[in-house]
Amino acid sequence: MSSSHAIIVLSVCCLISNVISFAPQLLTHHVPSVAINGIISPTTHSQTALSMAGFGGGASAKKQKKKGGAKVAKLKAKSQWDRYGDLKGCQKITVGVRMTKGDDDDSSNEWMEVGRVRSADDEYTEVAIAKQRALIAEHSKRLYILQIPANAVLDWGYLDVEGEWVVVDKSKGDDDTALDIDAKKFGFEGISDKASGAYCHYAGGKIADQPDTFHSCIDER
Repeated sequence: MSSSHAIIVLSVCCLISNVISFAPQLLTHHVPSVAINGIISPTTHSQTALSMAGFGGGASAKKQKKKGGAKVAKLKAKSQWDRYGDLKGCQKITVGVRMTKGDDDDSSNEWMEVGRVRSADDEYTEVAIAKQRALIAEHSKRLYILQIPANAVLDWGYLDVEGEWVVVDKSKGDDDTALDIDAKKFGFEGISDKASGAYCHYAGGKIADQPDTFHSCIDER
């Protein structure tokens, strides 16, 4: 080989070496083997040094836990109906809903009666409504299918001794005082809905008008 050829070869080698030194380093992490169709094959996860430095994203973002403490257990319609019956010596309070109106909403938002609540020693009427608001709202949409859309925003309330509706803020069921009140201290009974069988009383396999008994239509069918 002539000296000129040797010089050209050495120059090319040096150029290749410099290019390689500036290329991102490929880091390969081996993870446990995975069996696919009975054949065990090793899997790898490749990641460049640039992506690990924050260009292109490396590690996935961690999910944040919800703040505000433990979730409140969801109340069940049958359990709260039974508790309403257990509190038979307490006052019956008529409860209802109305659709919330916006400033530019000229539609009707009349109150619609949904059922009744009772609370221990008649002390927790507003808490009983606020904490059972999901049950009340759910039943209102059974009773008033045409009047209340599925996505309607509702107000909850009750009739006072003067026959006037009183709005109950849902926060009454979420504050520290309400969280300490056991669900056994209040209950809800909805107006009987023969179409769905909800809150219906049965005698001899047929729906009967027995407002002071508390048998689940599911149990009696």
